[in-house]
Amino acid sequence: MAMTALSHFWPMGTIMRAMTSNNEEEIIQCPSLLKRTHAGTHLIHESVHVDNPRNYARPGFGWANSIFGELIVRLYTVHRDILSEKIR
Repeated sequence: MAMTALSHFWPMGTIMRAMTSNNEEEIIQCPSLLKRTHAGTHLIHESVHVDNPRNYARPGFGWANSIFGELIVRLYTVHRDILSEKIR
């Protein structure tokens, strides 16, 4: 299936959104979305279809997985309550 910009979102953008936001609701929404869209791989993909998380590009996208790790460290350091209690 061909990818189009309208049918896929970029998890790396979602990670950066969480890292740069000061809004607690937005910060909670971003990792929650990522948690629902790893398609059982427990990895961050380059892009994910908005209606089908099993339709993704680049299963081993190291750059995105690395900044996801940075997000987790940031949440642990700056927003520990969000990391431990609010991400579903």
